[in-house]
Amino acid sequence: MTGIFRRYGCLAAGPGETFRRPRGAVLRSGCAAVVGCFGLLAGLAPSPEAFAEGGDAGVFRNEEVTLQLVRAGEPVDGAVRAALLIDLAPGWHTYWTDPGASGVPPQIDLSKTAGFQTIYQHLPAPTRFGEGPTRANGYEGRTAFAFELDVEPGETIDAVKASVFLGVCKEICIPVSAELTAEPSGAAGDAAVAAAFAALPQEAGDDRFTVTSGADGKSLDVSVKDAGGAGKTPELFVTSGDGWFFDEPGKPMRQGSSTVFTVPIAESPAEAAGAPEAVDLLLTDGGKGVEATGVPVVSGR
Repeated sequence: MTGIFRRYGCLAAGPGETFRRPRGAVLRSGCAAVVGCFGLLAGLAPSPEAFAEGGDAGVFRNEEVTLQLVRAGEPVDGAVRAALLIDLAPGWHTYWTDPGASGVPPQIDLSKTAGFQTIYQHLPAPTRFGEGPTRANGYEGRTAFAFELDVEPGETIDAVKASVFLGVCKEICIPVSAELTAEPSGAAGDAAVAAAFAALPQEAGDDRFTVTSGADGKSLDVSVKDAGGAGKTPELFVTSGDGWFFDEPGKPMRQGSSTVFTVPIAESPAEAAGAPEAVDLLLTDGGKGVEATGVPVVSGR
């Protein structure tokens, strides 16, 4: 999903989000305690510079994860492109922008980069892992977060600077924080950035998703056309703004050419009466991700 940070104004979205609200600042009640613990641990963690890889300002490494910030040399449609490459040790994972009830979303701040006007942050499709209370949305192995930086008129962007905070977990969870800097790095950097963008979810067609509020007011029914064709059970991730959170859907059901997911509403704003007006959807189907933002919710009554 996509997130936006503007130089003049407020942070419009948490890292990797498409939206209308700062999701990184709004956590599920179960998630808030996790973030508090990470905050305490961060104060005890060694400084990122202690783990610099050969003095490379673009690389952070410890036993659990390697982070590398890379920048493409040539702008695309006037925007500078960059990527944060994440390589997790076997058995370790980190989290998506909506991490689930027990995770912590990534926090990536590129605002120290000189010369930008607007920054767009894109996250690849996550997977689900864990069981019970540790069930979460995120990434294992290798992944990459992608960024587009629109240039302020009359300015140029040389080095891209990122302040990174990730929760990295196995049997235990540790905070990982790093200050990274990347300048154009030739063909290898260009290829890494291009691969990060190529792996992002594609935009769904206008009629791919239909969302209906459940009759009980505690769930949504999401109908997806032509899902599950690759022989694997597709996964659906639902997000929205203003305090709405959703649990993992139950087993999807086939209805003609469509697949229908029932999505429990985990939390809603105190003043809410009924379902949200619109939701953002991300579907992974056979390794491919498609997404749609601002899909209206139709009353099921």
